[in-house]
Amino acid sequence: MPSVLEELQRTSEAAEIWWDSSPLDFAGWRDRHLATAPDATTRERWREQLQRFLCPATPQLSLARGVTTNPSLVAQSVLASPECWGKDVRRLIRSQAAPDVASTFSLLYEEALRRAAREMLPMWEASEGRYGWVSGQLDPRRMFDTDLTLEQAMSIAGIAPNLMVKVPGTQQGYTAIRYLVGRGISVNSTLSYTVPQFVACAEAVEAGLRKAKADGVDTRRWRAVFTHMIGRFGANTDLRHEAAIRDIELSQTDLRWAEVAILKRIHTLVRTNGHPVKPLLSSLEVDDPTLGSSTLSMHLEQSAGGAVAYTCKPRFIADVMIRENELPAFDARAIEGEVPGDVLAKLSRLPSFQRAYAPDGMRPEEFCHYGSFISTYSEVMGNTRKLIDFVAHQFQRAAPLDRPLLPL
Repeated sequence: MPSVLEELQRTSEAAEIWWDSSPLDFAGWRDRHLATAPDATTRERWREQLQRFLCPATPQLSLARGVTTNPSLVAQSVLASPECWGKDVRRLIRSQAAPDVASTFSLLYEEALRRAAREMLPMWEASEGRYGWVSGQLDPRRMFDTDLTLEQAMSIAGIAPNLMVKVPGTQQGYTAIRYLVGRGISVNSTLSYTVPQFVACAEAVEAGLRKAKADGVDTRRWRAVFTHMIGRFGANTDLRHEAAIRDIELSQTDLRWAEVAILKRIHTLVRTNGHPVKPLLSSLEVDDPTLGSSTLSMHLEQSAGGAVAYTCKPRFIADVMIRENELPAFDARAIEGEVPGDVLAKLSRLPSFQRAYAPDGMRPEEFCHYGSFISTYSEVMGNTRKLIDFVAHQFQRAAPLDRPLLPL
C-alpha cells in the first residue's frame, strides 16, 4: 500500500519529497514510530512504507530525494545524543592549537553537515547532482552582515559537493545568493514566507546565473530552491490581531488558505516566467478537525500536481501516517485551483497578508521585520545558543575553569 507521500509524489514528475532532519537520525526515528503502531497489521504497513522513504545507499528505491537541516535541527540532533557528540566536541577541542568556544562551535556544526552530506552522497552521484542534496544553513548571528555570510557560505560549500548553502531571505542574503550562484554554488533561500521574497530570490538567482555564464562557470550540477515556510505563515499572530481589530472572523481554514494562496502565486510565477527556482515547502502541518478543518492537510492537497518539493519533519510524517485513511485521492490539478473568492477578499483586508501576497508588497530591507520572520529568527537563535552552550559545557568538562567563559 503506497503512503500518502508516495501518492502525492505520483501527481507530478516534478514533485519531490525531502527529509527535514539529519539522515543519520532517520533510522532511530523510524524504529520509535513503528513502536507506536496500534496493531501488527499497521506496524507492518508502516514498516514497508518507511523502508522506501529514505534509502541514500540505494537511490533508485528512495522516495526522499534531499535533506534539509538548520541550526535548530542540528542542535536537536546533537542534544539528543550528548555523550556521543560530547566526545566529538572534546576531540575537536584537542585538535586545535588555541581552541575557544566560537571556533569549536563552527567545527561542530560543519562536522554535522559533513556527516549528513556523506550519507546522501551516493544519491547525489547516482543522479549526477539532481538529487541527494543536503541544505546547510548559515549561522543566524551572521545573517545581517553580507561579508560574514559569504565567508561562512564559501566554507560550507567546500565541505562536500552535495552541500547546498541555505541562505536567509534578507536583503543581505539575496546579495549573497547572487554572488554564490555566480560561482556555481547551489543555494536554498530560507526564512521565507512571502511572494516579495520569492521575487527577490528569483532576481538574485538569475543575476547570478548570468554572471556564471559570462565567466564560463559550470552550472550543470547546480540547483536553487526557495523554502516557503508555509505553516509558519499562518502561525503569524499579526494576522489574527489585524482580523480582530477589523471585526473579521478568521478561521483555521482561512489561515490555511492564506498560506496556500502565497504558494499558488509563487508557483504561477515560476510556471509563467520560467524562474530556475523550485518552491520547497517546509513547516508542513496536518489539519485539526476539532477546529473545523475537513482536510487531512491542505498544504498537501492544495499543492498536488505542482513542481514543488516538500521537506517533511518526522512529526509531520508520523501524523500523516496515523491519519492516512482520512485522505481522499489527490487531484493532480489542485495546484492550479483558485483560492475561494470570498476568502481571498477577506484576507486581502489584512495588511500582513497584503504585504506577503503582492509581488511588490515589501522592499528587501523590510523582509526581516515581517512577523513570521521575527518569530522564526528568535527560535533559531535560541536553539543556536543551546548548541553553543553544549560546546561551552564540553570545555568545562575537559578542563574546569575558575572564571566564566568569554561570550561569543
